[in-house]
Amino acid sequence: MKKFAFELKWGIRYIFVYLAWILLEKYTGTYDAKIDNYFLLSLLFYVLAFLIYLVALKDKKENYYNNNMEWKQGCASGIYLTIVIAILMPFAQVIMHKAIAPEFFPNMIRRSLASKNSNAEAVRSYFNLSGYIWQSIFMTLSIGTVYSAIVARFLQTKSSK
Repeated sequence: MKKFAFELKWGIRYIFVYLAWILLEKYTGTYDAKIDNYFLLSLLFYVLAFLIYLVALKDKKENYYNNNMEWKQGCASGIYLTIVIAILMPFAQVIMHKAIAPEFFPNMIRRSLASKNSNAEAVRSYFNLSGYIWQSIFMTLSIGTVYSAIVARFLQTKSSK
């Protein structure tokens, strides 16, 4: 467990930032009156997520690898961080949808049915807690892996060959 203490620390920080973002969305009306802006505003979180990966892997490089980190080491650490976040994400989704914004699914269903010629059953099967938990896990794994590779490339120690 001590081997992954760094990734656990940053994974927990990521989840707290994610929940803070959810609160920001909630209190700016993104789940109610401004629900049409939800997808666009949610995309902005990925910029913040990238910055978290950048700071986390920079911390790992400085404090674990003594400023000498290869791409493979950084990428592996980022992928471990991604796995920790993916494991914690279902808890964040439950907190979001049960405690912070229980109105999210009913409002998204209502918006989707009003703005499209959609099948009510398909819309309801898409906008539910179970589906969003799985989506968040897979999005975290895919985007986190890409972020890990990119950030590790930026932070790798340049060899003097």
